[in-house]
Amino acid sequence: MIYASPQEAQRDIVWLTQECSLGVLAASRLPLYELEILQESITNSIEDKDILHFYDNFFELYGLQKTAWSTSILPQELPVLALIPRVGLLVIVEHDTIGSWKCEGIDGVTSIGQFPKGTMFTPLKSERKTFESYSAKSLFKRVALRQKPIIIYAAIASLGINFLAIGTSLFSMQVYDRVIPTEGISTLVALSIGVFIAILLELIVKLSRSSILDYAVKNMDAVFSHDIFNRFLKIRLDMLPKSVGTLSGQLQSYVSIRAFISTAALYLLIDLPFSMIFLAVIVLLSGLQMGLVVLVFFVLSLMAGLFFRKKIERLTTTSSMAANRKLGLLVESVDNAENIKATGAGWSLLNRWNGLTEDGIYDDIEIRHYSEMATYFSAFLQQLSYISLVALGAYLVTTTSDLTMGGLIAVTILSGRVLNPISMLPNLLVQWGRTKIAIEDLDRVYALERDNEGIDAPLTPALLEPSFGCKNLVFAYGEDTPAVVVGNLHIAAGERVAIVGTIGSGKSTLLKLLAGLYKPQTGKILMGGIDMQQIARSRLSERIAYLPQNTKLISGTLRENLLLGLVGVSDEKIIEIAHKTSLINLLNALPLGLDTPIPEGGESVSGGQKQIIALTRLLLMQSVAVFLDEPTANMDDQTERKLMQAIQEHLKPDDTLVLVTHKPALLALVNRIIVVGPQKIVLDGPKEAVLAQLSSGVKIPQQG
Repeated sequence: MIYASPQEAQRDIVWLTQECSLGVLAASRLPLYELEILQESITNSIEDKDILHFYDNFFELYGLQKTAWSTSILPQELPVLALIPRVGLLVIVEHDTIGSWKCEGIDGVTSIGQFPKGTMFTPLKSERKTFESYSAKSLFKRVALRQKPIIIYAAIASLGINFLAIGTSLFSMQVYDRVIPTEGISTLVALSIGVFIAILLELIVKLSRSSILDYAVKNMDAVFSHDIFNRFLKIRLDMLPKSVGTLSGQLQSYVSIRAFISTAALYLLIDLPFSMIFLAVIVLLSGLQMGLVVLVFFVLSLMAGLFFRKKIERLTTTSSMAANRKLGLLVESVDNAENIKATGAGWSLLNRWNGLTEDGIYDDIEIRHYSEMATYFSAFLQQLSYISLVALGAYLVTTTSDLTMGGLIAVTILSGRVLNPISMLPNLLVQWGRTKIAIEDLDRVYALERDNEGIDAPLTPALLEPSFGCKNLVFAYGEDTPAVVVGNLHIAAGERVAIVGTIGSGKSTLLKLLAGLYKPQTGKILMGGIDMQQIARSRLSERIAYLPQNTKLISGTLRENLLLGLVGVSDEKIIEIAHKTSLINLLNALPLGLDTPIPEGGESVSGGQKQIIALTRLLLMQSVAVFLDEPTANMDDQTERKLMQAIQEHLKPDDTLVLVTHKPALLALVNRIIVVGPQKIVLDGPKEAVLAQLSSGVKIPQQG
């Protein structure tokens, strides 16, 4: 036995997925929810064959080459995963000059001269990389294939259900052919008990299939929702679409895809193929003539369902687009409710809403119309098939000995089983239309560039000097005229810099570029002499404290907003900083203090209070650079002075401060001023020299 208990196996899994330093594993840490799924999968059995099977699946999950288990090891195969009886898992990384094997495991690095008998080895190598872009379509394909074993179990259950369903028709045939003519009551009792057992088993298998599919859906949902939201969070800020509502609709559309995967899989693997099996049974019971009747109506029903496919797909596309636009308008209206009310613009938005609603209603009515037409036509053909079978069967029963009355009854029952899958086709086509649009929408989201786009393993340096530089930088929003053009700019560690200029001159955009939130079309932005594109976004977020111009809070509690993304911050530290930023006044005024609920958007607090909360969180960070965009725009003079003092006390001598402001009072925090004009830096130098030039009449170019 490799493991004595499931806990030992789970311990090795945690180490392998979260702590192992080997490159092929460390470069792609497994998310915690997938780790939990893995741990659950190994609790049932720790037999050696089950452990080996588990690692077969694990290698596939990590994109490693298929396992090739062996009882021997060769140096050229390194690195190698070893499963040692009563020891567990080790990763062998080196064969040294004295013949020992250097291994890494949960207890650290060790050397082993000879492995115990029964040790199993397999190479740990990545699959050859393909250059196919990672898309929503590839995600759904990968996740669906990962659920293949579960889908197969569900398919086997469906197979059993369909076979048991044959029992009902055979029961009818035996009753009409054997029980009634011979008055065999004992035979009737036996047949009734048998068919009751069959339908009871069918019920049990159906319930089991439902549980199996629920498990598959849970697994798929966990992966889909995590991967899609994670992808959204990693989209670079300048690449985010402007329509929030449409983006929200696109991100939520994975639900229809998940539902379609499980439904379509069973339909294509079981329901549709099994129609042919039922057709074969009909031929066996009643002959080729009866089978041809059913086959003809099967083909006609299939053609009727497919006839409306294009129309349903087209209407589903326009309906989904209208629904996304409605969601976008709803989000905008809720976000701007105060402005809409104040300006009396409600009627205008209501007209737009009614127009989008009307478009969506017409599309949905047409979708339902075509779907129902397909369904009704299929039902018509099914009834026509039944009548034709009864008529032909009655003729055969009365004129030949090829078909009995019981056989005719059984065939009519089975004919419904043949044609039933066709009646599901219209609804499946509607599902497919929505799924196709959802995949296309998500593919557009996945096509957006991420932070560190194109960098497989971004740098995470422990020490990162807070110096910043721009070289030949050009940034534009889309295809517009460049918003920021900087030939050469350097901000040394420990400098205190203000960026000023007219409205629309690109001050805030330049700050976002320096914070690594935007990527320039040309040129580079450096931090500590390293191209920011090479530094992991998570590392930049730790070292740069950035406060945007418009502060928004997240739904939750006040404490959760203060500690968003932070760990290891005590209540004492929160209170200490709250005294410095005047947040303590708000806490004392709230009955629930830090546990006060904050609604979406944080509209329960004023703009100035939002800024105080955001600045308090900023001062709780262990950053080496502080970037502020109009940090006191909504504050009174007294609060502003107190916050300026808190910022000065927070900054260490080597920390860098860059702030965008229109307020002269904030210039007391800086020793250098950069004056930005349209597409260029107009002035740059020591504060006193720049202020003297501005007071002497130097004009700053206006935007546009």
